Amino acid sequence: MPLSSDHHDAATAMTRGRRSSNATTIVDILDAAKEEFASSGFDSATVDSICRRAKVSKQLLYYYFGSKAELYSLILKEAAEGTTKFIGCTEYSAFPPETALAKFMQNLFRDYMDRPQIAKMTIDEAQHGFAHVGKGSPLAMVMRKLIDEVLGEIVERGRANGTFRDNVDPDHLFWIIFSLVTTWFTHFPLVSLVSRTRDDNDMDVAAWCAMSIDFVLAAIANKDC
Repeated sequence: MPLSSDHHDAATAMTRGRRSSNATTIVDILDAAKEEFASSGFDSATVDSICRRAKVSKQLLYYYFGSKAELYSLILKEAAEGTTKFIGCTEYSAFPPETALAKFMQNLFRDYMDRPQIAKMTIDEAQHGFAHVGKGSPLAMVMRKLIDEVLGEIVERGRANGTFRDNVDPDHLFWIIFSLVTTWFTHFPLVSLVSRTRDDNDMDVAAWCAMSIDFVLAAIANKDC
């Protein structure tokens, strides 16, 4: 089976500056590492477990990646590159502020739906004070750009036309949105266990996304309009 463009890009990025490699093997290792880091966290994840998931030897993993920490850091770098693509995927300025904000949240949900392990890894690394990737991580810089250049523009237009309250702050709003989005992917088993809809069905991601959007829009709406 040929590699997808995302997997091909990932394999290329991971081996940049290294010896020539088998791209399929590298993708297998990366996928296994994402699952292991997401389920166990950095501290509890082991190279042995990653190798078992990927069906490769430790020697082969170390051939392509210098250490568990380097592999972890490279995956989060890949996450930053994926988020960069997300930044430009919608022309938000073409929509009214409320619609643009809803699309922003839908895109963020979709980004994590496509890469659910990244939400867990990002939170795990934040809890470690970015000890493994450093505070200058590309992921942090990309998120800063996301707030300033994307969400900030939406908020500014919404405040200017009276749709949003004057005191809505893009930084505060982003972290509220981020919390709502990542809660689903990090706490889904608990949400599924405790919260059920009125017809006794499990809440799904589409319902959580719609509820989150309604909540945020109601919270920042200018009630005087």
